[in-house]
Amino acid sequence: MERYLKILQKGIIYLSLFIISLLLVLALVDVFIKLYDGLLNNPFREFIELEYPILIDLFLMIIIGVELLETIKGFLMDEILHVELVVLVAIIAISRKVIVYGVSKKGVEDLLSLAAMLAALALTYWVIKICYRKKYNKAGVNRKNFNSECSDVNV
Repeated sequence: MERYLKILQKGIIYLSLFIISLLLVLALVDVFIKLYDGLLNNPFREFIELEYPILIDLFLMIIIGVELLETIKGFLMDEILHVELVVLVAIIAISRKVIVYGVSKKGVEDLLSLAAMLAALALTYWVIKICYRKKYNKAGVNRKNFNSECSDVNV
């Protein structure tokens, strides 16, 4: 039964990698099309006002997707969930919301909730870094010898 679950888990992970990769390629093509179309059909000032925020949003989504790929790849190779990467993906996602936030569209409460989430995630990231630095210093292990700077959790 455990062998079947491992095979199923690997299959789901590979399928997830394929789907995210496909979505990233499509998003990248979309960025190039919007950039080309926006620069060709609009005056530069209008392009900056209308298309630029959309392109930044798409670009940040691509960065989030790449980080998700890295997280899934790390899990697939090591069968270890890299908590630090998961927190970084969440920080990037919340930061994306803050960057493309339309003040006129939403209220101050939404902005404050995003700020609180970002602060909580930053604190979480800091705690992870401090805890693992102490752990490896106490064990006498030099973390610079590792390929990954990530904090790991066996799943």
